[in-house]
Amino acid sequence: MRNLSVLLLALAAGLAQGGAPAVAPKAREPIKVAPTPKRTTPATFYVSQSSGKDSWTGQAPTLNGTSGPWKTLARASTDYIPGDRILLKCGDTWNEELHPKGSGTPGNPIIIGSYGNGKKPVIDRQDYRKDLFGIHLVDQEGFKIIGIEFNRCMTGIFGEYSDGCSTKKHIWIEDCYFHDSLLYQHYEDYPRRKIGLGVCFFSHERDNRVVLAHVMIKNCVFRRLASGVWTNSPDNFNKNASYVYNFAHLTFENCLFEEGYQWQLGIRGVAGGAVRNCATHDIGRGFRAFNGVAGAMFFRCKDWVFEDSEWGFISIGKGSGDGEAFDFEGNCDNMTMRNCLFHDTDGPGFLLCCYASDGHPNMGILMENCVLNGKSTRPIGLPRCEILNTTDWNEVTWKKCRFYLSPGEVLMKVMDPEKEKRTRFVDCVVKNLSDACTTPNLAPEATVSASSQEPDREAAKATDRSTATSWKATASADQWLQLNFGKPTAVNEFRIREGASSSINRYVIECWSQRASRWVGCFNGMSIGPEFIAPIVSRNTRKVRLFIVRTASGNPCIAEFEAYNDATRTPRRKNK
Repeated sequence: MRNLSVLLLALAAGLAQGGAPAVAPKAREPIKVAPTPKRTTPATFYVSQSSGKDSWTGQAPTLNGTSGPWKTLARASTDYIPGDRILLKCGDTWNEELHPKGSGTPGNPIIIGSYGNGKKPVIDRQDYRKDLFGIHLVDQEGFKIIGIEFNRCMTGIFGEYSDGCSTKKHIWIEDCYFHDSLLYQHYEDYPRRKIGLGVCFFSHERDNRVVLAHVMIKNCVFRRLASGVWTNSPDNFNKNASYVYNFAHLTFENCLFEEGYQWQLGIRGVAGGAVRNCATHDIGRGFRAFNGVAGAMFFRCKDWVFEDSEWGFISIGKGSGDGEAFDFEGNCDNMTMRNCLFHDTDGPGFLLCCYASDGHPNMGILMENCVLNGKSTRPIGLPRCEILNTTDWNEVTWKKCRFYLSPGEVLMKVMDPEKEKRTRFVDCVVKNLSDACTTPNLAPEATVSASSQEPDREAAKATDRSTATSWKATASADQWLQLNFGKPTAVNEFRIREGASSSINRYVIECWSQRASRWVGCFNGMSIGPEFIAPIVSRNTRKVRLFIVRTASGNPCIAEFEAYNDATRTPRRKNK
């Protein structure tokens, strides 16, 4: 034993001095492992927080031998190929990030969806003040995300694209619900993330190169978020980065943004896009922004179309600036808005900005058949006007638009007049809001019906021209009052008189679309009171209805629901 100890001590000393043992150990034979074959056939993978195990294969919705759903999103954050499906179990909830690897193709995307029955699967990060995502993509493309709920994530879906990244294509987000992320801090140094978002696409690219193209966001709801959807880059606040487009072909369809803090669309640096049949409602209430509130803010964008969309009830909250329905912030070119409604704002109805964030004006803006009823109820440091134009260098044509002016409002105010005037009004109607609903009332000639009615408070009493009688529903939420004209009828103004005992605080005026065979929202409202006038973009429809989403308390009661069509044409061609 003593000789063995001496030998070991000598060996250790030799090794410590850089020496080598007298006898080299026998070389170990490498272990041969057969390579895992790469999949070429798409597969479906299931994830269930309530009934899965990460040791299973993930390739069956329920346990079948060793095959069954995975449990965690961490296990599901693995490699995928085009055509794969990652399905989360309905009714289950995860406090994790899903970060799938790999990419799909536009024709064969990787699908993230759901299976089973019940409520949408939920990714709930529990504390939106922490920098946590729901789904995270990095330099990836070809994904279709359908039917997922994102709750209390700082960002529900975050896609980031590196400097020098080749152009990625096709991200599709449909039927998702993003809600409850109201974190708001100074974010000039974004992507140091300090703001609650539903979806954000961030480009680390500083040159004028597109890193992501062809994004669709469809049938989604964004509720109680600091902002709904952002596209952004490191040049967020760089006034010298004009005409830099890192994204292309971004489309929004049939989306609802409501009860948010700041711009629900904060879109920067996107070449080509569309907003169709979207509504933005109740923004800025109870909140103070360091750089203003608007229903939407577009900056450094070009070649967009906005159709049949609405922005309304924009508040300056606790003293934020702006408070307009929509803001073209600068360096926006060839932007067309058709059949859009802007209404009930604390600030101007519409802002055409320049110089604040960029030295380049907005060029080639066309506003066609739009309605502005901003009201400008409490602007901060701004004139009361429907249109605030920071400079005449902004090039805008208002064509066949209707403007409803409240007492003390003017049509347009130019803060920095130039010699060259680039604003035109063509065949527009300008009228006082108090002159609305003065043509014949169409409601008494219509057939009226309702979702429910109390005894002696039937639907017909809401169209009998008397405020002493009223319709009252038997439930507080999801109630409706309908007018059927019997034939296609033009309508563009409504007046609603609420019963004294009623406290409606969310409603929608809807028109029936014969072509789409469904109800289409044309005005999103909040409270009503003794009288509320709601101009809309003119519709030809057989029937309209007042859909009451909820009340503060009790059941809704409507004394009169009136519909009008003002066909007045008072062309306005001169600049103001």
